[in-house]
Amino acid sequence: MLAVPDQLAHRTKIADWLELKAISSPDGRVGFGTLVSATALIENEQESDIGDEDAEEDQLVQKAQEEIANRLATVGEDYPFRIDDRGRALCFITPVTGAGSIYLFCLYMSHAFDRSIISKDDAPEVNNEIRDLFQACATMAAGGFVFGPAMSFGWPRPDGSSYLKALHNVYGIFGDGKPHKKARAGASKKVKDNGIDIIAWRRTRDRLPGTQYVIAQVASGNDWEGKSVTTARIHFHDYWFEHKPSSPCTDAMFMPFDLEPPPSEDSIPYADVLKDYMQSIGYEFGILFYRHRIAEHAATALRLISEGETQIERHKDLPKIVTWVENYSRRLQTT
Repeated sequence: MLAVPDQLAHRTKIADWLELKAISSPDGRVGFGTLVSATALIENEQESDIGDEDAEEDQLVQKAQEEIANRLATVGEDYPFRIDDRGRALCFITPVTGAGSIYLFCLYMSHAFDRSIISKDDAPEVNNEIRDLFQACATMAAGGFVFGPAMSFGWPRPDGSSYLKALHNVYGIFGDGKPHKKARAGASKKVKDNGIDIIAWRRTRDRLPGTQYVIAQVASGNDWEGKSVTTARIHFHDYWFEHKPSSPCTDAMFMPFDLEPPPSEDSIPYADVLKDYMQSIGYEFGILFYRHRIAEHAATALRLISEGETQIERHKDLPKIVTWVENYSRRLQTT
């Protein structure tokens, strides 16, 4: 059973409820009228003015539809939902593409510990293996973003390599920056990834240094706002390299959630609030890759891989991601 967010819930939660409800419905669709009816049932008091009540209901549906339209615009054809031609229902579109499965993976992870819609008993189980699969999603998305190599550097690494060995391997492929041959005298013997989860860059045809270069952290939990790759990246470059990469580095954060800017005055358009919120995040975290962007850029990565790209790591984990998504989708359908 999915709990219904009240009318004051953030629009992203309302859209999430519609998506989850469409997945769990026998016919793969949920009417916007169902949303209105469900939220009305949890209201403690009825509006004394029927006109005001109707206006609030229309506003609720409008917010949900705007959010869904935004998701479709960002994710593109891989977004696994559509509003029907009459504008009355949200439909779950199958079969789901690989990038669509990554979107659903992030959706489900978003509600693993958030009790606003899915109860603790019905929530998906998220263990270290599932968190690692989110790092696979993020690595693919990073590769799609830079149109090139993306290395899953966070521990545990796919090949189980030691920190210094992995460091030399990555920057040997990158061709920009020269790590120390040996660990420095005061270096921790237990260093695993130095707070760096993904290293990605855009190739140059001349194979010379100086290109788009991304260093990222991956946060699968709600504590992502307490993290920032910037401090780790400064130490990483200053401490572990004889010669730091000359390519200007962009910090990034990957998280499976949607964006939830704090409440603002009703007179301010939501698009303006969202833009200002992302600017605030950018100053602190660099580029934020949230659910929509991860699916968008993962789709690009999967296309590049199908065309012969061999240096976007973790794409071989896609079948595991798809299986986990399919299993939980079936669970929703029997809840």
